[in-house]
Amino acid sequence: MRRRHLVSRETKMAAQSRRRGLPPGTLLDSQAGPPASLRLLQYGVESYAEIPEPSIEKAAASIAGQAGVTWLHLQGVPQRSQLEELGQHLQIHPLTLEDIQSGFHQAKLEIFDNYLYLRYEVLHSHGEEIDVHPFHILLQEGLVISVATGRYDITESLLPRLQSAQSRLRQRSASYLLYALLDLVVDQAFPALQHFTERVERLEEDLLLHTHKDQLAAIQQAKRDLLLFNHALWPMQETVSRLSHSIGEHPLLRPTLRPFLNDLYDHTIQLMSLLNSERDVVGGLMDIYLSMVNNRLSDIMRILTIISTIFIPLTFITGIYGMNIDGIPLLHYRYGYDIVVGFMWLVAVAMLWYFRRRGWIFQGQGKGK
Repeated sequence: MRRRHLVSRETKMAAQSRRRGLPPGTLLDSQAGPPASLRLLQYGVESYAEIPEPSIEKAAASIAGQAGVTWLHLQGVPQRSQLEELGQHLQIHPLTLEDIQSGFHQAKLEIFDNYLYLRYEVLHSHGEEIDVHPFHILLQEGLVISVATGRYDITESLLPRLQSAQSRLRQRSASYLLYALLDLVVDQAFPALQHFTERVERLEEDLLLHTHKDQLAAIQQAKRDLLLFNHALWPMQETVSRLSHSIGEHPLLRPTLRPFLNDLYDHTIQLMSLLNSERDVVGGLMDIYLSMVNNRLSDIMRILTIISTIFIPLTFITGIYGMNIDGIPLLHYRYGYDIVVGFMWLVAVAMLWYFRRRGWIFQGQGKGK
């Protein structure tokens, strides 16, 4: 089955080529498509509310008027006007807005005076397909902005937790919501990697049972998938480590966040350990494929060699009796033809018996020496 990756190398290069010659921080005109949908939540220890008709302007106004946490989520590809609003009302740096619009960078952490910016890649596995889309998080004092450009809103799983007054999310600051979003992104990688592992195991079993040409393309695709996982997971581990070490150095990161980030870092280590194991397995698939092909070729050559070896003495006998020279034994004898043909059969059967005894043929029945 042909697999589809939402972020291809061609798409990345095309997106970057559109910015050639432009000053840093320049926003491009939005491509055709609906603007990103908005969801605006305000919550605290004693309150929770979802703001109707959400807007970026309302999110900016709520920061000054509320002591709790404001969460602005954009689902979809933001339009240029939406990004410009973010920069105008929430003082987001133009380079950050450019990163959100381009969406084709590795995971990163950028620390500004008034906010933190994190960029990750979310992995989704749908059968034989692996979808990758960027996920952006901005943390300000009392405000979290998240931007997800994928088809599925992974943040919906946080809504029941926010609606519960006993939830840890309701009891803590905006930095804990940042951690909860990061935890969602990391957790998405586990099922995607698990599906990839199952696919590699099926391919390995198929290789050992029967080798065919389509498996070579499947092995090559598995190698490409490994690069995709590595591109997403390795920088993720680095940024989580940097974020953990930034606690105490930036006022937006509370010291109470340290154990949670350490636990999240452990999860990224588990992911990289699984990824390294799969890299070894996929690397061995090509060796298995070549070995099976060579074994099959060896079996074919062995059969052809045995057939040729059997026909050597038979060809010698027919060559002698094909000379038509008087004096050849049994040449004019009435039963000479039957005797010669019977002798040739006897030679062929005797050679087959010898090859079987040596284990060169019928190895499932005979024992080699």
